[in-house]
Amino acid sequence: MPYDLTRLRSLLPRVTATGALAMGLTMALTGCGGGESASMDFAPACPITHIPSEAADYYLYKGKTTSFSDLVARASIVKLEGDCLAGGPKDLKTRVVLHITVERGPASSTEVLNIPWFIAVLHGDRIVNKHIFRHSVTFPANLATFDTTTKVITIDLPIPPRNVDSDYRFEVGFQLSPSQLEYNQQHLKRATYLAY
Repeated sequence: MPYDLTRLRSLLPRVTATGALAMGLTMALTGCGGGESASMDFAPACPITHIPSEAADYYLYKGKTTSFSDLVARASIVKLEGDCLAGGPKDLKTRVVLHITVERGPASSTEVLNIPWFIAVLHGDRIVNKHIFRHSVTFPANLATFDTTTKVITIDLPIPPRNVDSDYRFEVGFQLSPSQLEYNQQHLKRATYLAY
C-alpha cells in the first residue's frame, strides 16, 4: 500500500512495505538492479542513502534513569541493503532493507519489542516524504543478542531511471523520542554511515 504526503501522486515519491524478503537484495544500495537486456543498459543509479549516527542506535530504558539495570533493550543498525530498477520510463524503484542487531536488557519484562524506524526522502534540502515503520521482534528464549531483518521497503521516485545522480537522497534511522535522541547525541561515539 503506498504512503503519500499529498494527492500529487505522480509528482512525489511513494513508499511501500512488503514482507517478501526473498527478493534478491544482495547488493548494497549502489545502483544495481534489473536483469540483462538486449540493449545492454546499465542499471539505474540509486539515490545516496545516509544513516545519521545519532539515529543508528536505539536504547529503551524503564523509567527515567539510563543505568544498565534499567535497560529494556538496545538495537543497532548494522547493515543497509537495497537496489534500484526501472519501474517504467519515468519511475525509479528503490528497495531498502535494514539488518539490525537487538540486545535484551536486564529490565526487559516482555517477549516482544516494537522498534520504530524511518525512511525520509529528500529532494535537495527539503523532505518530500517520510514514513515511520515498526519492526516487531520476539526475543528468543535462549539468546540475549540476535540479528533481525526488516521487511523490504519499496520507494517509487517520479524520475526517469538512468545511470546518473539525481537530486533525491534518503535518510534512514531509528525513530527516536526527544530523550532518546538527546541520549545518543551525548553518549554515543559519532560515526558516518554512507551507502552509494
